[in-house]
Amino acid sequence: MPRIIVSFGGGHFTDIHETVLQTQKALREAFVDTNVVITDLDQTLTTGARTYSDKDYEFQRVIARLEEPLELDTWEAVLVCGRYALFDPKINELAHLKVYMDSDGDRRLIDLIRRHGVNDSETLAVLIREYMSDLRPEMQKYIEPTKAYADLIIPSRSDSVGSAIVVDSIVKIVDDSKGGASHTTKLFPHLDFQAESLDIEKEKYYDLS
Repeated sequence: MPRIIVSFGGGHFTDIHETVLQTQKALREAFVDTNVVITDLDQTLTTGARTYSDKDYEFQRVIARLEEPLELDTWEAVLVCGRYALFDPKINELAHLKVYMDSDGDRRLIDLIRRHGVNDSETLAVLIREYMSDLRPEMQKYIEPTKAYADLIIPSRSDSVGSAIVVDSIVKIVDDSKGGASHTTKLFPHLDFQAESLDIEKEKYYDLS
């Protein structure tokens, strides 16, 4: 299995991309012989008026990247990220680990307001209307249901603990895929994730939210 695929999905303003960048950095330090790349589903957002649904994204572009042939002696870890990263059945089938970044509606609305630096009532009213008419329905109908496909659910503000478990999970998958016991120093020794025995066949479900 020369390619390891991990998907990171979740709601609006859940710091998915920051988590993925941290994961990429940690994996590059752990596996110097493994190419760790990021495939951002949000970058496939189609042009034109948004529908706030799966129709806004070109999943086939991501699938084509995941199915690109690799040379026999090449190892690659692909981190798929985006709000709809756990939506497409084919991407879910290809992924060895699916992570969902969780947050509640109040937190998402607060983060929306903060990130726009709102300082007047008119702008605040516009943002609330956008949230109620577009973002909230999108979350409820399309994004939040993908949580059911996740192997690992972590709070979006779990700081180092959630990220540590994600990285340890990937490290174990890479080690198991390369065969035999791991000789790689654990990135986060305070977490004995080996004892959790991550099931690569996705028969186990971890909910830390």
